Amino acid sequence: MPNSLKITILHTNDMHGRLEAMSRLSTYASKLKAALQAQGHHVFFMDAGDAADRRLGFCGVTKGEAFTLLLNAMHYDVQALGNALSLTYGPRAIRAYAARAEFPILAANVHDAEGKLLSGLDDSVLFPLGDGHKLGVIGLTVADFAFVYDLFGLTLLDMVPLVKEKAADLREAGADVVVVLSHIGVKKDRELARAVPEIDLIIGGHSHTALPNGDEIKGVLIAQTGQYAANLGRVDISLDAENGDLLNQVAELLPVPNDIAPDPAVKKAIILAEEEARVYRSRPLGELQQALKLDHFAECDMGNWAADVLRERMDAEVGMVSGGLFHTGLEAGTVTLGALDAACFTTANPQLSLVTGAQLKVALERGLDEELSHYYHGSHRGTPVGLPQISGLQVGFDDNAPAGERVKLIIINKQLLEEDREYRVAHTDAETSSEAGYLTIDPSQTIKTEVPTILREALEDDLKHRSPLPLPERGRWF
Repeated sequence: MPNSLKITILHTNDMHGRLEAMSRLSTYASKLKAALQAQGHHVFFMDAGDAADRRLGFCGVTKGEAFTLLLNAMHYDVQALGNALSLTYGPRAIRAYAARAEFPILAANVHDAEGKLLSGLDDSVLFPLGDGHKLGVIGLTVADFAFVYDLFGLTLLDMVPLVKEKAADLREAGADVVVVLSHIGVKKDRELARAVPEIDLIIGGHSHTALPNGDEIKGVLIAQTGQYAANLGRVDISLDAENGDLLNQVAELLPVPNDIAPDPAVKKAIILAEEEARVYRSRPLGELQQALKLDHFAECDMGNWAADVLRERMDAEVGMVSGGLFHTGLEAGTVTLGALDAACFTTANPQLSLVTGAQLKVALERGLDEELSHYYHGSHRGTPVGLPQISGLQVGFDDNAPAGERVKLIIINKQLLEEDREYRVAHTDAETSSEAGYLTIDPSQTIKTEVPTILREALEDDLKHRSPLPLPERGRWF
């Protein structure tokens, strides 16, 4: 048996801001890393994306920037760009996030309008192992959301030729092992392994898949830990110390012990992140004359205000927004950024579409469907879809009528709805979701999407402009 070079990659994916679990995982990983290094292993700590989550107040209000304090405290060596936070807020947020990270953020397949790698990201990184040996890592992020990238002027490159090219570049630069750190999901990981056997290992994320001992395809090992920091992934790699040939690689999942102590450095980072967010949250935005109440299953002041804001902002005839995009109402008096963010931390963007009267009627009928209105979709982060909150129209309905026949009267601008006419409808991308939306329209019907503006920012602008804000008119559903 030749003398071997030992490499261990500890890895995580899809932790989605589970702070307590992350803190315990950090302790576990640091202890294991120290023990392995004492045994002569070269140890790397990698994250395959979606460590952060906007449901955390300090994430949403800082657009992810403050979360880097936690990852820096955990001493990651590299991270793949996920989709849960950074791309939600656009290129500017990605750059700000990457600038504060003490490790490279990889996404080789994300290019800007000029055809260049998006500023702030790296396509790959080369880690020295000593004696001329090197470990190369290529990063990829999920391309399933091409329509979102288009809005931001970004292009997602075809992964197979890209990885072939980058793997060849890393080999030429001296890499003995080539790893793809991916946030593309296990199905795409397997396709990539079949198409590019030139790589050695894929450490994946996005699909939240637990692979207890990995998955090997055409000699390429695929590893993924599941979700929510429940497991620490470990891949052990042996290289021939003389020529760098790959001798062996083994993957396993290590459940994080429930009784392990949280990492004090991570706890401190959480406090610092919260303090940073507190400064953001304390900023006053404007005044409310009366409280805006929230009701997910009936017309409410909070929803009426938001629907009005969308209709006016997008110069539309009709406004429509899901009640489930709100988590609380707002009290009368001074409204701070923190209060508004707690009420509405969705990342949905304002949109304007040309929608026929027939489509609009179907959407309103769908909004009255109890199964949909009580459905808890993951993107809403803990709220039901709720009733459509509307602006610019009045809807008469009969709750006792059969499904599909409950809407009895629709009035827009004092005129009865015309089913064959097109109306300018303001909404967000949430209302056209295939699983949790009301509107079923063709993508070509959407004529404007305002990015990187999110719904909370649209409300913030309106509150600043019209403070003290009066109570919106009621009586839209009757």
